[in-house]
Amino acid sequence: MLLDEKTLVTLQRLGLTYYGARIYETLVLLGPSDAARLSKESDVPRTRVYDILRRLETEGWITSERTRPITYTARYPREVLEERKAAFNAAVDETANDLSMLYDNQMEKENPRVWLLRGSVNVTVKLLDMIGRSKKNIMLMGALYFADEIEQLKTQLQYAKKRGVTVRLITQKSIRLKDGDLDILGHLSPVVSGVKVYGPPYSKSAIVDDREVLIIFSRLDDDVPDEDSVIAIWIPNTSVASNWASIFNAVWNV
Repeated sequence: MLLDEKTLVTLQRLGLTYYGARIYETLVLLGPSDAARLSKESDVPRTRVYDILRRLETEGWITSERTRPITYTARYPREVLEERKAAFNAAVDETANDLSMLYDNQMEKENPRVWLLRGSVNVTVKLLDMIGRSKKNIMLMGALYFADEIEQLKTQLQYAKKRGVTVRLITQKSIRLKDGDLDILGHLSPVVSGVKVYGPPYSKSAIVDDREVLIIFSRLDDDVPDEDSVIAIWIPNTSVASNWASIFNAVWNV
């Protein structure tokens, strides 16, 4: 029987062995079958097929009826695959949390270090990465935004807000760019928890979870920020980030 290789690969990614994937897909195609027929149609050795069927039944991929010979039936694919996908996503989330905790603990131990980033693309990647790892709060201050960046930022802030992260924004209503005015509040106010219209027009800082801060600058050309000259300082240190957060809060409470 000709089996779909793409399906086999996906089934293996969800935890099945190669032979287990062949047996399950064959059973879906054939309907209820006994071990001998499954071995023949799936090209799985007869000496292996019983062990594989027992494992598939134990893991919830198939059911069996104690007839003579025993008849095996595949569980409904959408149901069983949704179960495996949910388990896989839960495992990914747990691993992400564990690794992030180790990462955070390591940053706590290190002496303050400063990284210099050049170019709007590199700076945006770092900003989105910080927001993607946020757990508690995000503070954004300043009005240095560009058209290519702000939609990506809006999407990441939406995800952060859905995770329960508090997002506060201090900025100007808009910024004048070489291609025209950019409506900052129009883009970002729907995805933040609070907004204050204030702050420097030609720089920007992001403080995430009081543990890291990104400070962004750009050269001006006739009072218009030059996107090609963007630079940023990234400081992954809780003491520095907390001090910067104090500045943010002082401005917020003015």
